[in-house]
Amino acid sequence: MRYLISIVALLALSALLMVAAVVAGQHQGDGVRRLTPAEARAAVAQGKAIIVDVRGEDSYNAGHIKGARWINLNDIEKRAGELPRDKMIITYCS
Repeated sequence: MRYLISIVALLALSALLMVAAVVAGQHQGDGVRRLTPAEARAAVAQGKAIIVDVRGEDSYNAGHIKGARWINLNDIEKRAGELPRDKMIITYCS
């Protein structure tokens, strides 16, 4: 049981460090633009963006950003036509 708790703690710590790196702007080697939560809220409020949750269905159902559309990451290519072409698409997966 201790082993399982240790693994879960390490995974949680890794996730927090990755989020901190993204927020700090340190993890941008992939060319993908990062937004702060405030920037994302403003873009959605101004009608300039939509939010797409690409996690699994169970995770989405457990809780998601209000107003986010759910499109599983595995389905994004075949459902891309459902997304607006005139707005920024903000995705999240954690």
